[in-house]
Amino acid sequence: MNATPPFFAASLFGGMSLLLSAPTLADTQPQVVETLPLVAQTDRPVTYSAALASEGDASVEKEALSEKGVLSEEKEALSEKDWWGATLEISTVLVLGELLYKTGSEAMEDDFDYEIDGNAAEFFYDRLTTGASWKYDDNDIGMNWGHAYAGALYYQAFRNHGFNYYESTLATFAASTIWEVFAEYKEVVSINDQIVTTWGGAVLGESLYQFTEMLAAKEGWLPAGLSYLFNPSRAVRGWFGYPSPNRFDRSQAKDSFSVYTGVRYASKDEADVSSTMVMLGMRAAIDSREGKYDSLSGTPSRVEMMMETALSQEGVEEWQMATQLLLGSYGRKHKGGGLASDWSHSFYVGPSTGMEYTSLGLELDEDFYAVVNLLGLSFGANWSTQDINIDLRSDLFGDFAMVKPFATKDYLSQGRHFWGTKSVLWEGEYGYAWGHTFNLSLEASYRNLLLGMRLKSQRWTSINDRENERTPLWNPNNSDLDFDDARDRYEIYLSYDVSDDLTLSLHHERIDRSGEIHGIDNPGIYSRLDDTEQRSWLQLEYHY
Repeated sequence: MNATPPFFAASLFGGMSLLLSAPTLADTQPQVVETLPLVAQTDRPVTYSAALASEGDASVEKEALSEKGVLSEEKEALSEKDWWGATLEISTVLVLGELLYKTGSEAMEDDFDYEIDGNAAEFFYDRLTTGASWKYDDNDIGMNWGHAYAGALYYQAFRNHGFNYYESTLATFAASTIWEVFAEYKEVVSINDQIVTTWGGAVLGESLYQFTEMLAAKEGWLPAGLSYLFNPSRAVRGWFGYPSPNRFDRSQAKDSFSVYTGVRYASKDEADVSSTMVMLGMRAAIDSREGKYDSLSGTPSRVEMMMETALSQEGVEEWQMATQLLLGSYGRKHKGGGLASDWSHSFYVGPSTGMEYTSLGLELDEDFYAVVNLLGLSFGANWSTQDINIDLRSDLFGDFAMVKPFATKDYLSQGRHFWGTKSVLWEGEYGYAWGHTFNLSLEASYRNLLLGMRLKSQRWTSINDRENERTPLWNPNNSDLDFDDARDRYEIYLSYDVSDDLTLSLHHERIDRSGEIHGIDNPGIYSRLDDTEQRSWLQLEYHY
């Protein structure tokens, strides 16, 4: 829990760990350059794989390669997993994390609930196998969400050494369990940390892993710098003469990377506040569904990420980050005739996962939530001619969320406080919740002009499980609260490609928010808050 380093410290740990393990990887095999044929564009069903075939993934379609006469001892070596390199790298990350944890242990004494009293082996066995120590903790949100970045380091320690997505995810869960049970033995085994580190770490780790290779092929200091930051272990190895050849054949992948800036005006009806902000953000995407294939045990076949911040006269007012993985898909694809007016169409459907962090506004007016999209279903369809393109997409996820109850402002205005309720509400002003996220987007373009709309609808209900909550003696949960929150975001935008590199766009967004807080032990407690925010902005985007 508390030992999770911030992102830059996590990056440093990753770099140091791979430097120590680099000699075990010095003989990495060269990249496979042969490619499989493109998926046939017919009305027959096409099963899109989970990814491009990679040097590190063990599930390459060997039969297809054999038919092309390219399966050799060298290619078989690409499926080998470097257990020693992965073990050394992840061990180094854990040891460095423990050293950092020890240096700050005095500041975290309030979180210490346990001591080894008697048989140490029995103590740790009970922590691992019984539910007595497994609780939702009450750390601040920066500490808890930081576990996603620690999880990304755990994940990449195995992904960098030839393991596929699912194998690396299991390794991340194992490393997180070791940390929670043994390194933080004085604290609860945090249920929320296990979720965020494992699922959030796998999503973030895979996204950064794939984007590193994509960005390394782009020109400019920004893509190069981000590629170092996204996978520090790979970068540090290269600095010391142990290069990591690209694992993916990118010849058939569609990727994009862009940065954007703009000016946004936002106003809230109920809160009666408004602000003008300067935005800065980035977007990246890789679609490899028509590249080399393995099976669902391989690599996610579409990866997307966005990061955005906005600054006003008051300081940093907004921060948004979201990333999503399409784990695999089934679809059909039909190519039209040879005329420019002939229509082509396609669709896909498949499992997906993701994560999102959103903070909009300041102080009491802040709207905050951090979400792990545990598992969902994604659908997409496309219709196109030479000049016209119509794209429809939708996702539905089951969520684990950390949410600041939107009704907090009304609750506090009644002279109430969070002491004596859920400890995490008192300590961090947020609570844990289950819920769902629904996404829908539609874009229609004619040559350089594009009109689009997006809808995001989210619902969360607090987790009210007093037996599994950390309840320190100084804050007994004798007046428990339940909260329900809803967010609906509607955006419409018009964009024009000024050139191959620049896009100018105009956006308008409406955000409807509502929240309720109910007393569980005291039914007389009730608060509700509803508000609508209108946001308009002009945006200039540069495509690398």
